[in-house]
Amino acid sequence: MEVHRSSKLALFALSFLFFFIGFLIYGNSNNDFYENIYLLPVGLGFFSLFISDIFEKLKSYFIFWIITIQQVIRYAVIPLLFITGDKLKFGSITVNEPYAVVMMLIELLFILIAYHICTFSGEKKAKKSHLDFLPLNTINIGLFFLFILIIATNGSFLQKLSFVWDIAKYLKVKLSGDLENVSPLVSIMFPVMRAYIVLFIFSVINSFKIKQRTKLILSILMVLINATIIIGISRFSIVYATFPLVLLLVYFYPAYRKRIVSYTSIFFGLILLLASVAKFSGETKKADVGGFFSLHQLNAYFGGVANYAIGYDSYKKNVVEPSDKYYYFISDITQNIPVLSNFSNDNYKTNIKFNDQIYGAGRSRDQIVPVSVAGLYHFSIYFFYLYIFVLSILAFRFERKAYISDSPVLFFLYIILAFGCSTTMMINIGSLSATLFINLLVFIPFFTMINKLNLKK
Repeated sequence: MEVHRSSKLALFALSFLFFFIGFLIYGNSNNDFYENIYLLPVGLGFFSLFISDIFEKLKSYFIFWIITIQQVIRYAVIPLLFITGDKLKFGSITVNEPYAVVMMLIELLFILIAYHICTFSGEKKAKKSHLDFLPLNTINIGLFFLFILIIATNGSFLQKLSFVWDIAKYLKVKLSGDLENVSPLVSIMFPVMRAYIVLFIFSVINSFKIKQRTKLILSILMVLINATIIIGISRFSIVYATFPLVLLLVYFYPAYRKRIVSYTSIFFGLILLLASVAKFSGETKKADVGGFFSLHQLNAYFGGVANYAIGYDSYKKNVVEPSDKYYYFISDITQNIPVLSNFSNDNYKTNIKFNDQIYGAGRSRDQIVPVSVAGLYHFSIYFFYLYIFVLSILAFRFERKAYISDSPVLFFLYIILAFGCSTTMMINIGSLSATLFINLLVFIPFFTMINKLNLKK
C-alpha cells in the first residue's frame, strides 16, 4: 500500500511538472503558427493523473516505458523546444496546427482507454515460463547453416550491411546509385535469421564445460558484435537486433541480471552514438550528433506536432474521397509484403503524399509518416486513432505471449512484435504491417512447429 501511495505521489508531481511546462510555453512559442502546443504537455499532465490507479499494473511491462519515453518527447520536450529559438526545417508554416494538436490529444485519450482495457483483472500479466537454450540437434543445426547460406548467397542484401563505424561508405554507394535491388523477402527474413544464428551460438556456448560467468561474457560479446552490424543507415535496426537478445540473456543468467543490463546498456549507448555520428558525418561532412536532439530531428523521428500538421496539410491538399480510402489502405498495408505488394499503387501511398508535402513533387519516402496520419487517409478524421488504439493493445498482448513462450525464438518474435507495436511513431505503417504479417503468419507458426519437433526428440 505504501509503494502504491508513493507511485501516486510521483505521478502527481510529474503531472504538475507537465502543467508547469505548458504554462511556460503558453504565449511564448517562437513560431506564430504553433500557438496551441502548450495544450500537449497539459494533456500529458492529465494523462499522468488518469493512469495513477493502474500504474502498478502497467509498470511491469517494458512496452509501457517505451511508450512513456516517446510520450514525454512528443508531448513535452518537442513543444518546449518551440520556445528555445530552435527552428523547424519542414512544417514551420501551416494553418492546420489546431487539428494536429487535437489529433495528438485524442491519441492520448485512446491510449488511456487501451491501458485500462489491458489492465482488467482478466488481463493480468501471465506468469513467466521457463526458457531454455535451443537443443543442439539435427533440426537446429540444419536451420543454422541454412540461414547462413541464405544470407551469404544474397550479395545485393549484403551491400546493405555494414559496421556502424562504416556507414559513410554505405552512404557513398547509395548516393552513387550503385546499390542492386534487394529481395524484399530476404530483407524481411533477415532480422529473424540473424537472431536465430545468435541464439544458436548462445546454445553452443552453453554446451561448453566452462564457468557460468565465462559463458555469460562470451554470450554478451556475441550480442555486442551483433549490435555493431547495421542495416543501411537504420539505427532502429540495432535496437531490434539487440533488445530482445539482452532480455533473453537476463532469462538465461538471472543471477547476473544487473551486470547484463549495466554492461549492455553502456556499450549499446556507445554503439548508437557511434552510428549517429557516422550517419550525420556522412550527411553533413562533419561529425555532429547534436543535430539529432534538435527540434527538427526529434519532430521527424518521434512523430511530433509539426509532422501531424504536415500530415493534415497533405490530407486536405489531396482531397481524399471516401472511395479512395480503401485504395490507400490496401496500398499502404501491402507495399512491403512480398507478392501482396503487387496490389500496391504509388498513386495511393500515404508515405509518398506525405513526403510530397514536405519536398514537393517526386517519389521521396525519407520521412516517417505518423501512424495516425495514415489513419486519416485510411479511416477519415473521425477514426484516425484506430491504429494507435489497436496497436497499443496488441503491444501488451504480444509482451504477455513472450512471457509464456517456452522457446527462445518465439520469445524473440513476440518481443519484436511488442516492440514494433509500441514504437508506431517511429515506423511507417507499411513496414509494421509487413513485420506483423511475416511473423504472425510465417515465422511464429513455423517455429512453433519446430519447437514441438524439438520437444519430441
